[in-house]
Amino acid sequence: MAIGFQAVVQWCGVAAASAACRWFAHSPPAKPSALPMSPGKLKYPVVTGTLLALWLSCSPAATAPAVNGPLTTVLIVSGISKDPNDQATRSRAAGNLRDFLIKHMNVDPQRLMVLTGDTSTATQIATTMDTLAATIRSEDRFIFYYLGQANAAGEDLRFNLPGPDITQKELAERLKAIKAGAQLVVLDCPCAALAAKTLTGPNRIIVCASTPTQTYGTQFTPHFVRVLAQRQTDANADSKGSLLGAFAATVREIEQWYRQKGLLPTETPCLEDNGDGIPTERPWKHETEGGDGLKASTFLLGEGN
Repeated sequence: MAIGFQAVVQWCGVAAASAACRWFAHSPPAKPSALPMSPGKLKYPVVTGTLLALWLSCSPAATAPAVNGPLTTVLIVSGISKDPNDQATRSRAAGNLRDFLIKHMNVDPQRLMVLTGDTSTATQIATTMDTLAATIRSEDRFIFYYLGQANAAGEDLRFNLPGPDITQKELAERLKAIKAGAQLVVLDCPCAALAAKTLTGPNRIIVCASTPTQTYGTQFTPHFVRVLAQRQTDANADSKGSLLGAFAATVREIEQWYRQKGLLPTETPCLEDNGDGIPTERPWKHETEGGDGLKASTFLLGEGN
């Protein structure tokens, strides 16, 4: 029976971690579907600190022969919220996103980290990104996904976390160490586009759930995950659908949601991928109008990635 690495280390003690690594490398991985979840709290394992470094260095992915093709590494951060219902919704969305990435994008579960609740601190984000940076190659892909609350403080966007917040400038510093040739940053939070100018890069796509002046909570991730799931079951859709196509469908879903609720929209998703730091609200028009959208049209989100 497979046992989680964290449990092995706790049983053996850190001094015996190397022996535990060798045992864990030959143990069959747990099935993603076996990871339980409740509406209010994510219960899949979150590996932190020294255990994260040990896990990555001793996991089957690290001990197996080198892989020739590109690999996808993902870090999902679910920030804090004062509203318990909002927190529960975001936790479910983060779990559903994780399941999609594993089942349909073939992301190795050992290259997909989730920080939520008390583990989504600024210190833990920095530690995790530094550790992941050591395993990511130039031919790989990296996805950073933040969902939670944020607030604008002058020209800075502050991502709300347990303890000290982090700003887009601090996040940009961490991203500099990531060598992946294709990078996706998704910010599902208020005022998200405020961070685009700082985070933009030549190999980076930035998806923002809101413009710099939209300060209310956002609904992007639940709609985005639903669109991704629908595209996988739609016989007429390409199972290797692009990020641009999924983004466009998500925008339509959000607009429809506000119409059905009889509410004025308080969020406008936008996307930046041409390096100018200015997100576009309709990037699917890039072929006729130029601007953002080209990189997103080639970033695939389906089987075989």
